[in-house]
Amino acid sequence: MPANAQQQTTTRAAAPDRLLGVLTSNTALVLGTVASLVSIAAAIRKTILYGLDFQWSDARLLLQHRDPWAVYLSGDVHHEILLNQVPNFLHELYVFLLPFGLLPFSEAKLIWASYNLLFVAVLVRCVTQLYELDNRQSRLLLLLVLTSTPFRVTVQNGQNDALALMCISLWALVRSESGRGLLLGLAYEKYSIPPVLALFLLLRKRGKLLAYSLLPPLAGFLLVDAWLPTPGRMLLFEPFRTALHGNNVSRGIANIMAVTEKLLEHLPHPAAWTALLPYLLGVALACGIAGYFASHAAELDGRILLACLMAASLACFKHQIYDFLALIFCLGAALKAAPGRARSVVLGVIAYFWFVERILHIWRWEFHLFTILPSFLLLLWMIAATTELGRVSSSNRRWRL
Repeated sequence: MPANAQQQTTTRAAAPDRLLGVLTSNTALVLGTVASLVSIAAAIRKTILYGLDFQWSDARLLLQHRDPWAVYLSGDVHHEILLNQVPNFLHELYVFLLPFGLLPFSEAKLIWASYNLLFVAVLVRCVTQLYELDNRQSRLLLLLVLTSTPFRVTVQNGQNDALALMCISLWALVRSESGRGLLLGLAYEKYSIPPVLALFLLLRKRGKLLAYSLLPPLAGFLLVDAWLPTPGRMLLFEPFRTALHGNNVSRGIANIMAVTEKLLEHLPHPAAWTALLPYLLGVALACGIAGYFASHAAELDGRILLACLMAASLACFKHQIYDFLALIFCLGAALKAAPGRARSVVLGVIAYFWFVERILHIWRWEFHLFTILPSFLLLLWMIAATTELGRVSSSNRRWRL
């Protein structure tokens, strides 16, 4: 490297980090603490009033030896599935939630909200350790998470994203393939979160890890199969049939499936096969991104790979705003990275999804093409910028995914 270029690089590395200096100042941290307490209180209040997505009624049906997926698919004529508690998750989740079905809904959803707070706390702690954040950086990470829209909606709606993300974040503490595989298998309960990561592992020939990852969903299926009279060959596919039934899964934001569906709406007489196009493009993009990172895995730290792969699932498949809690891995990488354009892009895009997007929701612009398409492109830009963080990271050690 020429002497002048080396001197410029050294100067940039030694330059004060003004942005994080402001964000981690005592004043900012005090204000952030107050805002986070308000955010938690607002989320708990909404939980008490609503708890829309918490899968309580499905767990209650399962306790009665009744198939909640079959009840939904048959039209739920007696309105036994409450609010938005559509059972479109894997069997293992409902085994975990069975004790909640024993409680009244009002009590169960508050306890689940407490669990979600615990899951988020563990998630933040693991990300802090994974990306080697110092005390002020870790406190900033926590405050940004607690004041974010994805956190608040996850808790108030009774969602289960935090459980899946916590399982993936625990990779920071577990090094064995069997342990990581079992954690990935537990994360499959929210099966739209880890698919790009699983594809990456498949391409990297991590067969043993992936084999272990099948054990938790298999155990969940076998337990439910033994508990219900529904034939196993039907029970196996019911969660996916439920997800596809009646378009009950919203197209979401910032993903290629949503963009494709919105564009297809403008066709005057679309052919029947075009209904498959969003899914085909989602899978194709997932395979392409997983393939790219698998071929460049030797060049990047595993933490950067993990952050990019988690963000990629948001770009490939249908996700709502609460799913964007998955960007915490990109945030951890950005807080650790040296100042620069790539870090600014990552922080800016996360700020958009975590704090600005809700304004578009209030104005009912959230699902318009002029919002979905730029959001999708922003997400891809952020993934590219996160990749660049791997080349400017100030981490002292390399981590293997």
